[in-house]
Amino acid sequence: MDDGNMDRLPTAPGAEPAVPMDVDQDGQTIVLAMGNNSDGQLGCGLVEDDDDKVFEHTEIRAFEGVAIRSCAMSLKHTIWLTGDGMVYTAGDNDSGQLGRTGKRTKPFKIESIEHMQVESVAAGNGFTVLTDKVDGRLMGVGRGDRGQLGMGGADRDDKERIKFSSALGEQLLQISAGESHCLALCRSGRVLGFGENKHGQLGVGDFVSSATPKPVPSLHSRPVVRVCCGASHSLARTATGLLWAWGCNEHGQLGLGDLKPRFRPEQVKAMRVSRCVDVAAGSRHTLAITEKGFLFAFGAGGSGQLGSGGIAEAEPYPKVVETLKELGKCLQVACGHSHSLALVQNEDSLRENIFAWGLGSSGQLGIPRDQLQDKKLSPLPQKVKLDPNLRVISLCSGPLAHHTYLLVARGGTGGYPRENASLSPRLSLRHSLCTAIDADDLLQLLRGLRPGETHQQIALVKAIGAAFSSVSVLNASFRRASPLGTTAESSGVDLLKVRKAYITLVFELNNAELINTLGRATVSICDELSKQRVPTDDPETLCVFLVLFENPLLLAEHRTSLFAGFHVALQRLTAAVLSLPKDSQKLLFGWLKHLPSEYFGRVVDVMQQYVTYVLTQPGQNQSDVSAAVMMLQTLWDANAEMGGILPEWCFQSMAISQSFDLQEHYRQWQQQQSLVFSYCRYPFLLNAGAKRRLLSFDVELRSQMASQECCAKIMREGQPVEQAFHQLLVYRVRREHILSDFCGQLWWRSQNKPECLCLPLTVDFIGEQGVDAGGLRKECLHLVLHELYKTQLFTELDEWPGLLWFRPRQAEVTAVPPPDQVLHDETWAKHLPEVAGAIMGLAVYNAIYLDFRSHPLIFRFLVQQVSPSLEDLQSLHPSLYRSLTSLRKHDIRNLCLTWSVRLPGSGEDVALAGKAGEVQPEELELFIKEYAQAVLYGGDESQIRAFVQSALQCMAVGPAFSLCTANDLELLVCGLPYLGNFEELEVSSHYANGFHADHPVVRVFWRVVHGMSEIWRRKLLLFSTGSDRVPILGLKTLNFVISRSTAELDHLPTANTCINQLNLPEYPTEEMMHARLQAALEHYTGFGFA
Repeated sequence: MDDGNMDRLPTAPGAEPAVPMDVDQDGQTIVLAMGNNSDGQLGCGLVEDDDDKVFEHTEIRAFEGVAIRSCAMSLKHTIWLTGDGMVYTAGDNDSGQLGRTGKRTKPFKIESIEHMQVESVAAGNGFTVLTDKVDGRLMGVGRGDRGQLGMGGADRDDKERIKFSSALGEQLLQISAGESHCLALCRSGRVLGFGENKHGQLGVGDFVSSATPKPVPSLHSRPVVRVCCGASHSLARTATGLLWAWGCNEHGQLGLGDLKPRFRPEQVKAMRVSRCVDVAAGSRHTLAITEKGFLFAFGAGGSGQLGSGGIAEAEPYPKVVETLKELGKCLQVACGHSHSLALVQNEDSLRENIFAWGLGSSGQLGIPRDQLQDKKLSPLPQKVKLDPNLRVISLCSGPLAHHTYLLVARGGTGGYPRENASLSPRLSLRHSLCTAIDADDLLQLLRGLRPGETHQQIALVKAIGAAFSSVSVLNASFRRASPLGTTAESSGVDLLKVRKAYITLVFELNNAELINTLGRATVSICDELSKQRVPTDDPETLCVFLVLFENPLLLAEHRTSLFAGFHVALQRLTAAVLSLPKDSQKLLFGWLKHLPSEYFGRVVDVMQQYVTYVLTQPGQNQSDVSAAVMMLQTLWDANAEMGGILPEWCFQSMAISQSFDLQEHYRQWQQQQSLVFSYCRYPFLLNAGAKRRLLSFDVELRSQMASQECCAKIMREGQPVEQAFHQLLVYRVRREHILSDFCGQLWWRSQNKPECLCLPLTVDFIGEQGVDAGGLRKECLHLVLHELYKTQLFTELDEWPGLLWFRPRQAEVTAVPPPDQVLHDETWAKHLPEVAGAIMGLAVYNAIYLDFRSHPLIFRFLVQQVSPSLEDLQSLHPSLYRSLTSLRKHDIRNLCLTWSVRLPGSGEDVALAGKAGEVQPEELELFIKEYAQAVLYGGDESQIRAFVQSALQCMAVGPAFSLCTANDLELLVCGLPYLGNFEELEVSSHYANGFHADHPVVRVFWRVVHGMSEIWRRKLLLFSTGSDRVPILGLKTLNFVISRSTAELDHLPTANTCINQLNLPEYPTEEMMHARLQAALEHYTGFGFA
């Protein structure tokens, strides 16, 4: 028997209590005894009664003024444990089990261990086992012939002397005893078994008895919070409410649906859905309370101990005790040899009552003999009469016992719970860190420490090291009160409490020894996880990963300064996650889907910073990056399955994107060296800047090939190479006819010499001086795009002001006669979609940012395929999407829907799917589909396909393009959507013609600029560089030049956009600088002048 079947948990929800009972406000507990007293085991002295049987509960006066915390009992003796760790015993002592000489009918202390504090006690057939509170050692006294004391070969001598085990390497928190075997729950969460094993009750995989504690392998890493022994069977409950059973099963007491014994723990699957919160074992039967307060019973029922109303020798399936279900919610339960007790709360009145059933011939039920069937038993639960001024704290019995104890306290109110009935017991360092950590209790302990309490600090550091290095403990810890179990949607772990606990441990206490201990514990637990010792057959064993990823020692901003071994922990943690089965990985990260995205982001951040550390710190093994990258791939896939709760940029690694090895990785990937690790196999790691580098690499090679191909064709045609090549290379345009001139020449090249589209774009403005060093082509494309917006190709979206989409049935543009000596095709005006696509393609190929204001959906069409869906309509026209989908809820026969509709941006109706007349109910889905596609195609599917095909042709799509996402392509075309920090522009700027960073005029200029709004800052960029867009890598890469102008002070600033240069007169005051600069920006109209 163990020390009480209690709940009222001061530790984490679902965890076993360290102090399993409340005490009265004055520290006194009343112990009431009933049942067999033939050997004085009740502790109330010899009673002049029939056969020493006590049918009415009797107070044990010896405990007046003593706070009894728990008690344990066997057939002939009893042990009591006080709140301060003292141990009392009474009863038969034929094997020395009382820890002193002679039989005792009243409780006496075990004087030999009076100087020690005992944590837990248990009683078996002729023996007693105890655990020490300070160091968790095992102690034992009495019979040890079957190894039940766990002392190896030393337990056969001097039976009455308390024996101490040698170092187990474990601290024992809870112990339970059967007839001749014991189970012990360690602080690390491990379960140890010792003693007789002929029924497999030790759970070690064989039937060999053991005098030395052995771990139960099947329970390794599981969040066990309670162990319980029957006479020859064993049980364990986890923090998530799962019940495991093994050992003797001849009466079905394991609840596994058969009568076969088990020598390894097996999950009681019949209890899986209900979730067990407490369990008790009799000699051959078992009782379990579920989360909803139902009581299940299984096993032997020959004395009515199952409470079903019948007599059954074997019941292998857990069944609800229906009588109690009707009475209320079961709070506590206890089992004797063949009897059962339960504390039940009426859900309406909240009144608490004790019910008892089973064998009662010795008075163990507390029910008068004349109320028992055949004066022997009660097959149905009966109410036990109790003084209404007493409040029940705990019910106690044992698998061999024919007697019962009620631990009660004064202060009840007619059986109703007091307002503060669940007062938590006094906390101690030893108790707070049990096999499950409750964040609130932990924080209370940590913040309650005083600077001078050295002993307590040492104990706390030791306890934290043990707890945070245990997989079982972390799996059991920080759990929400309800629901108890794990599901596909919820792990049950309160990650906010986890984070608070770590913050207190690492930052609030500022204790270097504590941080180092936590760091070593983190490395230890990650090492254990990496060795694939963690079972994955149940979700409860995965919770440890969620807790670990919240550890701040794994983050870059803390880890290098607080704990030097973080990279070792991360390496092993990464290996552990990658070794999990795919289903387990999916479940683990799927839990984060239902939480704020910051928790999933934390996991990604930890791995990103690990990659950064390995790549940037000298002496690191860069092969470790591959495992971290594969981990990020797993997270990326999980994020995609979760609908993208994190944006793409969260997965982009700056360290990899800026790596000098990136081009070599690209070369290996391009050569399809599948066995060689390459960053390019994981394109989500690369930001748009890195992909621009790779595209530039492709462009350089493609340009060289195009130049050679063009020259070869010219030579074969017998033309002058230099003159003909120059004509193919240079676009000669007139500013006043720039749309017609440029588009006509572009269309000619596209139709006649497509290879020359791969040459660097070069522009010559007719009648203007200047060599195109990049600024002219940028200016040209911007002007062409501005004129293109004036055509009827695009229409502005009503619900997205500023964004454009293709207009249904656009009108043709009038072509202007071209200038002399250019390659021009006047039919370009009939192919506006293709021309617009070619302009976008040229911009990407030549690394020019455009103010391309199309809806982002077009970029998805470019990198994937033109296959619009109804969901795409939601992003383009949300109101129209809602209107169309709402049609499914109505009878369309009353709406007069027709196949003739007017598309957004169109001035006339079109017929959908070539049909006419009203839409019939069976045609509704077709109508919705056709309407959505017509809107998305701009009324004409061919124009969008032509746009996409032309854009891809001019991009000269190479392998690097396949690495780009739609977001990447949008950044490559348009630049960053935000301006960023203009201080970066100031720091990176260059100066010419006498200006420098500390020049008074320059300082005045930057003061004016920093005071501008975003609109005016964008105008400044447009004026100075020809584009109001920011490069992908930020303003620091703009190569902005401020040059001193010799113009008079009444002149406005000018700019040379081809070299990103602003020419600034020496305005002496801030007011003049502001006025002249604003005037120049407001009246800006052309290239190079204002």
